[in-house]
Amino acid sequence: MITSLNVNDRHRLVEAILRIDAMSVRRERAVHLSALERDLGHRLHYVQHDKEMLDVWALVDVLLNHPGAAQALVRILQTFYPNSRSVGRLEELVAELLPEPWLDQDDRRELHELITWLERVDPGLTHLGRFPVLYRRAVGPAWPTLDREFRSLHDVVALLEEMPAGADGTPPLLRFVNDLAEDAGYPTAPAFRDWVRRQVVVQGVDSVIFERRRPELPGRAAPEPSENYLIIECAPDALEEDRYLVTAWLQVDREPGSTLQCSDEALPVSRIPELLERLLTSESSVVGRPSPDLTIEFILPRALLDHPFEQEKINIGGFEHRIGIRYPVVVRSLDRMRLAAIHHDWRHKWEWLSGNSVGAPVCMVSRRGEYDKEELFSTLSESSAAVLALAFPPWGGTDDETDEHWVGLLAGIPVVAWCRDGRDPAQFVREVKDLMAEDLLKLPRRTMELRRHALSGGGEGARAGHLGLHLTLVFDDSDRIPEPYVRLRPPA
Repeated sequence: MITSLNVNDRHRLVEAILRIDAMSVRRERAVHLSALERDLGHRLHYVQHDKEMLDVWALVDVLLNHPGAAQALVRILQTFYPNSRSVGRLEELVAELLPEPWLDQDDRRELHELITWLERVDPGLTHLGRFPVLYRRAVGPAWPTLDREFRSLHDVVALLEEMPAGADGTPPLLRFVNDLAEDAGYPTAPAFRDWVRRQVVVQGVDSVIFERRRPELPGRAAPEPSENYLIIECAPDALEEDRYLVTAWLQVDREPGSTLQCSDEALPVSRIPELLERLLTSESSVVGRPSPDLTIEFILPRALLDHPFEQEKINIGGFEHRIGIRYPVVVRSLDRMRLAAIHHDWRHKWEWLSGNSVGAPVCMVSRRGEYDKEELFSTLSESSAAVLALAFPPWGGTDDETDEHWVGLLAGIPVVAWCRDGRDPAQFVREVKDLMAEDLLKLPRRTMELRRHALSGGGEGARAGHLGLHLTLVFDDSDRIPEPYVRLRPPA
C-alpha cells in the first residue's frame, strides 16, 4: 500500500516540496492546496503545524493516504510554474515512489462529489456508522480490523482504492460503493449505481458478481429487516481471575462482525454494564444501525454463564432500566467456541433446529443428579435433541467439574435454558413448556417478553418469584461465530 513508504522516502518528498518556492511558505501553500481540493472533489483534513517542516510532513501524510493526490498536486504546480526545475524534480520523485492509481482523475473526482452529495442529504452522518459493516463485506475477514478513526467517507474510499482486487478480480472499492448505493437509498443511490456500472466496464470486472449480490427482479418483495447483534465477549484475564478482557462486535445478519471495543485493560464484571451503556448511546455504528431491532449476546466463560447480565441496569436519557426488558439478551459459550473438536456436533444440531424449530422436543432435567452424566450425554447426542432446560443453576465449582449444563454444551446443544435460583420441578416444567410452545428460533424475543411480564403486574413478592427475573438463556447460533474462532478466508 502507498502509506508503507519508509521515513527516508517521506523525507525526500517533504524536501522536494519545500524546494518549490511557492510551497515553502504557508500562505502561498494554502492557495495551491485549495486548488488541489477542488481538483480532488473533497477537503483534505490534517493537523497543521507552525514549523514549515512539520506542516509539510503532515501534508505528505495526507497525500499518501489519498490515491492520486500527489500526482494531482504535481499537475497543479506544473500549470502554475510550467518551467520550474523544482516542480520537475518533484514530478520525477512522485513517479519513482508512488504507483499510478487504478482510478483515473475524472472518475475519482466524480465519486468524491457523489459522497459530498450524500453527506449533504444525510447531515447526521448515519451512513458513516454503517461503514464498518460495509467495509467488512467489501474486503472480507482476512483483512485486519481498522483501528483508525475516519472523519468522512472520503477517507474510507481513499483507503479502499489502495486495496488490491480479490480472488474474483473485483476491487473492494467497487463492492463498497455498490453496497453503499443500496444502503444510502434515494436520492443518491441511482448515481452511485451508474458510477459502479461504468467502472465494471472500464476495469473489466465480471458484472455477474454484482447481479448475484443484488438481483434486480421486477416486482420483488421488500427485503427483510436486518438482524443486528451487539456481541460482548468476556475472556478471563491470565493474571487476575476476577477480571476479564472485553471485546465487542456489531454484526448485521450473517456479515462479518465489526470490532467496536478491544481493550488490553482487564475489567471487573461490575464495569461491563458501563461499557454496554456507552456502546448503546455513543457508538455511531450501533446508534445508526440499519434497523431498530437489536439482540445483545454475551460470550462468557463457564465461570460467568450464570451471571444475570440481563438484569443489569443502564441509564439512557436519564431513565435507568434493566437491559433485558429493552433488548433480547442471550448467553453464548466462550469455552465451546474455543473447543473446535465439538463444533461439528454443534453445527449439526443448529442446522437441525433451524429446519425444525416448531414443535422441536425439549429435554427437561428437573433435579441435579437425575441423570448419570454419560446417560445424559447419550440422550443429548441423538439427532433431534437440540434444546435443554434445567430447573437448577450450574454447579458453580471449578471449570474442571462436569455438571449437566456443561454436558449439554459438549453435546452440541445450541439452546440451553435454566433457572438461576432453583425451581419447583413441576412448576418449572409448566413455565418452560409455555415459553417454548412456539417457534424456538424466536425464543430470545419471547424470553424478553417474559422478562417484561415479570415487572408488569403483581406485588413485589410476586415479581421476585417470577421466572422472567431468574432465567438464563443460552442461544448459540453456530453460523455466527466471531472471526477469532473461525478459519480465515482470503479477501473477498
